[in-house]
Amino acid sequence: MNSFIETQHAFMQHIKDPEGSPYLGDIEDRRLAIYRELFFNNILGFLSSGFPVLESLYSETQWKWLARKFFSEHQCRSPYFIDISKEFVEYLSSEYEVNESDPIFMRDLAHYEWLELDLNVRQSSQSSKAWDGHADVTAVSMSDLATLVSYHYPVHQIGPEFRPKEAGEVVYLVVYRDSSDEVNFTLVNAVSAHLLNTILQQGVATVDYLNKIMIAAMPQLETQQIIESVEQVLQTLLQQEILFPENQSTSIT
Repeated sequence: MNSFIETQHAFMQHIKDPEGSPYLGDIEDRRLAIYRELFFNNILGFLSSGFPVLESLYSETQWKWLARKFFSEHQCRSPYFIDISKEFVEYLSSEYEVNESDPIFMRDLAHYEWLELDLNVRQSSQSSKAWDGHADVTAVSMSDLATLVSYHYPVHQIGPEFRPKEAGEVVYLVVYRDSSDEVNFTLVNAVSAHLLNTILQQGVATVDYLNKIMIAAMPQLETQQIIESVEQVLQTLLQQEILFPENQSTSIT
């Protein structure tokens, strides 16, 4: 049994890293080459499908090299596409050493692209219904199909024609899937991000509570100005289905 397990391990090590782990078994190299190409091309295909923007910033040789590094150095725990994509992000964050050919924002961009994938397949058991645009709302909750994230780079703008060379101000984004199953993003400022974080922490937050929190956070502004701003932000987020109404009976303010 040990011999069989050792043989399997040696075979897989060779498939993942042909140069660093020569195979000494009795399988001819012609057949091994088929396995090597099949396994690696599967991983390469997963990464290319999941991270098209990141791939576009590399030459073909560089991208294959990065895919090979991931394939040979990371122990994937799942064969599923979405899980491999997540593990690639984890690999870049905790195992991979960035080099000169890598964009400085690669980790942020990879996470953003993975998040879009995740939201495409994320399940929700929420029973809340989308705001009808007319009923008054007194409490809100955040959609299970929405995630607030912050990055040091404007990842939503990055592409072959735009590659920031240094980190800037923190960028807050909400990436979400609506009732049409479309994945979108919206750019929010730090104040709106604080509002959304408060809702997340509460689970269900009343509008009165949110007004009190925001008034306390911005004592330099007039109370009525803050209340009106909170109302405007909440209505926008409700329309986008980032938030759901938990009560539609009295005035939003």
